[in-house]
Amino acid sequence: MEAFDGWKVSVSAGGELFELPLNGRVAAELGKQSWIDQARVDGADARMQYIFDTRRLDLEPEDAPRDAVSETLAFLNGPAFIGFLRAVTGDDRIDFADAQATRYRPGHVLTAHDDTAPGKNRLYAYVLNLTREWRADWGGVLAFEGENGHVEEGFAPAFNALNLFAVPMRHAVTQVASFAPRDRLSITGWLRSNQPVGPQG
Repeated sequence: MEAFDGWKVSVSAGGELFELPLNGRVAAELGKQSWIDQARVDGADARMQYIFDTRRLDLEPEDAPRDAVSETLAFLNGPAFIGFLRAVTGDDRIDFADAQATRYRPGHVLTAHDDTAPGKNRLYAYVLNLTREWRADWGGVLAFEGENGHVEEGFAPAFNALNLFAVPMRHAVTQVASFAPRDRLSITGWLRSNQPVGPQG
């Protein structure tokens, strides 16, 4: 994942909404780096905001070059893994998973939200962590918010750990610290049904 050079930066912050291809860690298109540099989360805005790098595995063309990360989508949708997820959750409505690879660099963040998306038939969200040797004080913590606004539970990235939780559930990814020496890497997405699951999904 670290060697992949086809990332896009995905931004929805401070009233700005865009997704730009990257060349390494900077904008691939001339003149667009300033868009990234000036992107700021508006702390007074209660809506979901985010800045992170993405590789949308379920949207990649079929003839795109294949690697271990792109093959993850087939693994997640294989009968063995779908069967495992149905057994763990006790929910036979799970039909398929979508997926994106994410890279959170220093300053990247995902503010509080509950994954509600009418018509998407989302049952559960998941994070497959691929970050080695991460400390909680580097940020990037998957934090779950209680009714009183306090953090009820938080999970720092741990290599090969799978976080799985029902939709809707209010959560965030805390901002990665400026001094974090490496990137927070993961495969994330939703476990979905082919049938309507109600207004929350």
